Amino acid sequence: MKKIFLVISIIVTMLALTSCSYMASGLAASTTPLTPNQYKVLGHSMGKSTFVVVLDLFPTGNPDYDASIRDAVGKYPDGKAMINVRSYTSMVFLGVVSIYTLNVEGDVVSY
Repeated sequence: MKKIFLVISIIVTMLALTSCSYMASGLAASTTPLTPNQYKVLGHSMGKSTFVVVLDLFPTGNPDYDASIRDAVGKYPDGKAMINVRSYTSMVFLGVVSIYTLNVEGDVVSY
C-alpha cells in the first residue's frame, strides 16, 4: 500500500511540475518589402529557434526571429523571403527548466 501511494505521489508531483503553453506572437505581410506580382511563391514552410531558461531567471539565449525565418526560407534553394508570415511561441515547463520555441511559418518566395 505504501509503494502504491509513493508511486501515485511521484506521478502527481511530476504532472504538477510539468506544463506547456502556446502564445501567438504576430502576423506580417512579408519579411522584406516586395513589389506586387514581382515574386514567385515556392511553397509553405516553417522555421523555428529554441532557447532554454533555467529557474525562469537565467536564459541561455534569446528568441531569434531572423534565425527562424532563415530556417524556413532555407528549406527552398531559391527562397529569398516569406509572405503571409505568422509567428507563435510554444513553451514547455519541466520543473526548473523552461524550453521556449519561436515558430515562424508562411509562404516562401523568390524574386
